Order: sequence, then C-alpha cells, then structure tokens
Amino acid sequence: MRVRAARLLLVGVLGIGAYFGITRIVAQRSLQRAKTAFGLQDWRTARGELHSYLKVYPSNEEARLRLAEAYFKDSALNSERAVSSAIQQLGFIRRESPLWPAARVQEARMCLFVRMQTHRSERLLRESLAADPENVEAHYVLWKLLDLTGRSHLAEPHFRKVLESTPLEKRAFCLREWYMSQFYPATANPEIDRLMGFLEPGAAHDASTESRRLVRFREQEPRAALNHADVARWFSLEGDPKAALELLQQALDTTDAPLEEPFFVATLAQVLYDLGEFDRALKIYKAWPGERSGYEYFRLEAIFSDEVDRNYEQAIVGYRKVIAIWPGQADWRIQNRLARCLAKAGDETAAEEMRSQAKSVELLMETKVHSPLRKALATPDQLENCQQMSQFYEQLGLAFETQHWREQAQRLESVPNPSH
Repeated sequence: MRVRAARLLLVGVLGIGAYFGITRIVAQRSLQRAKTAFGLQDWRTARGELHSYLKVYPSNEEARLRLAEAYFKDSALNSERAVSSAIQQLGFIRRESPLWPAARVQEARMCLFVRMQTHRSERLLRESLAADPENVEAHYVLWKLLDLTGRSHLAEPHFRKVLESTPLEKRAFCLREWYMSQFYPATANPEIDRLMGFLEPGAAHDASTESRRLVRFREQEPRAALNHADVARWFSLEGDPKAALELLQQALDTTDAPLEEPFFVATLAQVLYDLGEFDRALKIYKAWPGERSGYEYFRLEAIFSDEVDRNYEQAIVGYRKVIAIWPGQADWRIQNRLARCLAKAGDETAAEEMRSQAKSVELLMETKVHSPLRKALATPDQLENCQQMSQFYEQLGLAFETQHWREQAQRLESVPNPSH
C-alpha cells in the first residue's frame, strides 16, 4: 500500500509539474503572438495575448507597460475607457522598478493629450525626470506641454536634452520645432491642437485658439493654480491686466496652494505692477517660493530694483542676468530698460552700446525678417536654409543655436551631390 501511495504521489507531482510547464510554454507563446500583433498594430489581439500571459506572469512589468500601450493606441476603443484601462495597468509598476519613469511618461501623455490634465501631466513628467534625468521622451513631452500652456520660454533645457539625443541627420527638424517654440509659441504645434480638438482640419490658428486651449485646461483641473496663471498670463500679454488680476484673485480663493507656484507668483506680481499696485506687487515678489533664479525671477528682480527702489546699480546687474538667458536675448524692451539704467548710473558709453543692441534685436523681430525664415523652414535640411538660419541666430547672439545650424550646414556641404 505504501509503495502504491508513493507512486500515486509521484505521478501527481509530475502531473502538476507538467501542467505548470505547459502553462509556462503557452504563456510564452502568448507573449510572442503579442509581439507579432504589436508589429501589425493589431491592438485587440495584442491585449488578449498579453492578458493571457499576465495570468501566468502577473509581476512582469514590461508586459504591463506594453498592455497599457495597446490600450492607449487602439483608436477603436472609447478614449476614456482606453486611458482608464491603460493607467490601471501602469499602476502595477513599482516605484523602484527601472520601468517606473517610462510608466510615468506614458501616463503623462494620456493625461495631457486625452484628458487635457496639464497639471497632473506635468507632475508625472517631473517625477519621471527626478528618477531618470536623461529620459528623452519625458523632456520632449514636457517641452510640448510648456508650449501648449503658454510657458514655452521655460522649455529650453528640455529642448536641449531632446536635441542631444536626436540623430545628426534629423537635428534640423528638431531645431525647426525649437524656432517655432521661441518665436511663434501659440501656433508652434498645429497637429497637436488638431489632435486635441482646438483646431479644425484645414483651419488656421487665430488669436482665440490659444485662449480656448488654456481655458479648457483650466476647466479640466479647476483646483490647479498653474492653469489659472496660464490664462491670466494670456490676458496680461493681450493688454488686459484687470481681467488677469480678476482671474488670479479668484484662484487665490479656489485653488490649492497658489503662492507655492513660482509662475503663479510671477504672473500675479507682474499684473499688480502693471496696475500700479507697487507695494502689493513687491510683497508678492519677496515671498517668492522655491529657488530664486531663472528668467521670471530675474526679470521681476530687475524691474522692481529699477522702477520701485530706484536702485539702478542693482537693476543693471539684474537686467544683465535677464538678457543672458532665453528669452532675454530677444527682448529688446528689457534691453532698452538696461540702457536707461546705465544712462542713469552715468555710464553713457555702455548705455549707447545697449541702445544699439536693443535696436538691432528689435529689427530682427520684424515680420519681414521672419517670413522668409518660416518659408525656409519648410525644408530645414537644405544647405542654403541651414546657412540662413545660422546667420539669423548669429545676428541675434544665440551661440548655441548658431552652432547647431552651422553644424547642419557643414554636414550638408560634406554630402556628395548626386548631380555631379
């Protein structure tokens, strides 16, 4: 009896082992079929096979990431259902996983382009970059997000990371995107605006396209202070500081920790200054949250030193900081402010040099300069057009862009001409 029982036990163990062995083989085949389906963009099949695989290997985070992608990319699914299902899969990826930064970027893309939750998207992207500072996709999506929210002047570090990782022969196209972000940010991403429903197919941008976009973002996340600041900045730049202040006042009462957001503080301080409320503007500025650096902070520092404190020596230092970083190099008004401060400080020679520089920059901002540049950028990988862009940036004094456009010209010069 004992021998018979032992045999039965052994057969049972072997049977279980065989079952699990077969199950693992079937799961691996499901994974292979899922990979094939991905290549064919057959998202429904890919999802089915990945679900089968994950029943056997539920902790495989790469499969979770791929399954989320298969949900997100399937245009046959209801967009909200697809996003919800994808985010559910991404939630299985642990924070300590090497795939965690990629998962956050994927979720950020969905929050931005489908749910239009710019605040949540930005938080996810910054979390991804904190874990993986070299994540190029995170830098690229954050660059586009800053364009779409009226903060393209803060995108330069992300553009540079993207450019570094772009193959040499494709960098002219990346440089073209950056030019549009620098000089035409409201209309820099027409395809994204069409994708998100802010621009009808075949329609051109008008003055209201950007405001509709910003208002929609605010409606999607009404408690996010940055979204209110983005709309208020739009009104401010359109010459309506009263409307901007009204929005900001409402945000102070209805949003989460608005005075902890540097861009909100910068916008509020600028609007108060524009309306002549200097004491209140200065109080807001002096309570600046976080790191006291960057274009927004240096610009306000210089203006308040100049116009409120009448401390021209300090203002000169501040204005020089501003014009050393983008977009200060193209801001001829700030450069004229610096020229006035230099004159008031008794340095007329430096003041005249700065006035001359400001005038040159002002002329470079005219439509007659940019119209041929935009036309040339229809084909940015042509030698003559690269040379034209290099010359423009050299005149503007932007060494980084000059160097990269010049490198593109040199690359094209070295390519043999098939017609010869």
